[in-house]
Amino acid sequence: MTLLFLNSLLLSGCVSDRAIYTEYGKLDCGADTPPMEILVDATEPWPTVINFEFDKSHATSDQQQKLMSAVSILQNNPSLNLAVIGSADSAGQNAYNNTLASKRATNVTDYFKQQGIAASRIVTLSSGAREQFVVSNNKQRNLVNRRVQLILLDSDFNPVGLQYKAAIDHLSAQ
Repeated sequence: MTLLFLNSLLLSGCVSDRAIYTEYGKLDCGADTPPMEILVDATEPWPTVINFEFDKSHATSDQQQKLMSAVSILQNNPSLNLAVIGSADSAGQNAYNNTLASKRATNVTDYFKQQGIAASRIVTLSSGAREQFVVSNNKQRNLVNRRVQLILLDSDFNPVGLQYKAAIDHLSAQ
């Protein structure tokens, strides 16, 4: 049921890739739902995207640091769930890109499970090379297309908006 719900969200266009890719994008299809407040250090915001090297399905050490931050946030907020969506750039055949994107998502999901995040809290999906941020033959520019998106979900598996402690403190100081 959860998978069906997330697929319908993604296919309907309500959860835009471009909104998800931005660190503070609105993810709620225009609905005015109050954002969930996640208190995290401003130096480690929620990592919305984990990027991958060309033709690789395992995250580099700098990207693994981002995954460790996500694990910490999930461990400190047990009512939150997670959507993991793998993608690939458009180089190569579609069938290969679909497999690669799926491997990326599966590897990230496995990492979360190895860190103690219950499988029941994670929905794993793949978009293959269908969701491109940039269209380019340049491997470096295509880095944004070689990704896994991490979308925080509430207890009902709906995408949540985020507020960071640093932003709240900054506003209250004014």
